[in-house]
Amino acid sequence: MQAALLKLDGVSKADVTKTTAAVEIDSSKVTDAQLIAAVEKAGEGYGASIVKDDTK
Repeated sequence: MQAALLKLDGVSKADVTKTTAAVEIDSSKVTDAQLIAAVEKAGEGYGASIVKDDTK
């Protein structure tokens, strides 16, 4: 999953665990839908939802 996310233009960092992924992005280059699609294509059974950290 990490490799799939890092292939997207606009993703600068992807920290992936068994249950979560923290991803740093340039939102002018990549959309939420593109992130979700990359996760879902990374492997059968993977799903995604977006939780934004607006504290940074």
